[in-house]
Formats: sequence, structure tokens, C-alpha cells
Amino acid sequence: MAVKHGLGQQVARRVDRAVIRPLLKGLPQPTRHRLRRFAAKAAAQGADKDFRVLDAGAGSAPYRRRFNHVTYETADFAQVPNKKYTALDHVCDLTAIPVPDGTYDLVLCTQVMEHLPEPLAVLREFHRVLKPGGKAFLTAPLFYNEHEVPYDYHRFTQFAWKRMAAEAGFTIEELAWLEGYYGTLAYQASMAAKSLPARWLVWRILLALLARQMTHAEMKHKLHAGMPKNYRVIMVKP
Repeated sequence: MAVKHGLGQQVARRVDRAVIRPLLKGLPQPTRHRLRRFAAKAAAQGADKDFRVLDAGAGSAPYRRRFNHVTYETADFAQVPNKKYTALDHVCDLTAIPVPDGTYDLVLCTQVMEHLPEPLAVLREFHRVLKPGGKAFLTAPLFYNEHEVPYDYHRFTQFAWKRMAAEAGFTIEELAWLEGYYGTLAYQASMAAKSLPARWLVWRILLALLARQMTHAEMKHKLHAGMPKNYRVIMVKP
């Protein structure tokens, strides 16, 4: 039985390398695509260097070039192991950004709020550093695996966003799904295809095919059914 089990594991590994991984390799990245569009929308809020933007939790600052026409600054606590960081303007906790009140016209904070122990305190700090009428462009997951451990604390429903915005003194201009349900299904199917035990080999192949199909469907159409993988939010300081 042990020999038979060992052969089964070898076959599963070979099928994984030959079939499952190639099916999942090189697929479009719907979340990254939607995040780039959201960042572009944020960048379009400003017209010249008088418009000041803070990328809060900037990491490697993947959207920096979109803000070349405005004054763009970065802030991050820069403590996640093995993570690459840009040259940061402010190395700080996001509950204590070292700038005066009303410094910025816009704060961009994408896929960061889940990593903050006190997200409401951070929103209050964003409110402080924004000018009246300034906006915070935010995204964070509702459905995603634990990542950047041990700095992963929260997942947010639409009702959490509404409550936090109100308590921080913001009004909500937009609260919407970042991706549609095809994107959520693609993510879950891809994870299952990679993670299920070898005895589920046939199902893993089918799930990889499903992930591939749902990824392409998400790139074409945002289906508002089921649940989103992430929310996007635009908050305004009155």
C-alpha cells in the first residue's frame, strides 16, 4: 500500500507540473488590472504640481508614474520581511504621519487597510492630513488568504466601510466592488487547484480549467452576484 501510495504521489506531482501549473501560468491578473484603473482615476483628480498626493502604505510604489504630473509622496512603516520598498518620503506608522494638518489633496491607500491593527485610527489620520474637500481612495479585501504575515488583521464588509467612514468624519462618494464574482471564483478555484490533496487530482485539473475560464470572464465583464474579492471606496473630507 505504501508503494502504491508513493506512486500515486509521483503521478500527482508530474500532472501538477505538466498540466495544472501551465493552466494557471501567465493568466491575466484582474485585481491588478482593476487596481491600476482605480489608481488612474485617483491620478486624474489632480492637474499640476500644486496638487499633493500621499500614497499611504506605498510599498514598492507601483503607481508612482501615474502621478508624475502632481506632487507625489510615499509613506510606509517598511517592516514586512522580504518585501521590496521604494525610497520612502515618510517611514512611519500610518496613525502618525509626520506632516501638518491639511497637507494633501488626496490619499491613495490600496490593499493596505487589512494590514493595519487600528484601521479606524488610520482613517482619522487620513482625515487630519487631507485638505477640506480632499479625497481618500481606498481598497481592501473581503475575501483573500492571509498574507504579509504576521501583519494581516482584517477583512472588510461594505457595512464596515460605511461605519468607519462616518466615525472618521468622511462622507462616502463611492463604495463598489473592485472585481466581480467571476474574479472571486477564479481566485478560489486557482487556490483549490494548487492546494487540494493528490487524491483530488481530477478535480484539481477541472478547477484549474475553471480558474482559467473565470479569469478571462472577469476581464470582460464584472458580474455583480455572489460576493466581491475586494471593495473600492472613495471618501471625501467635508
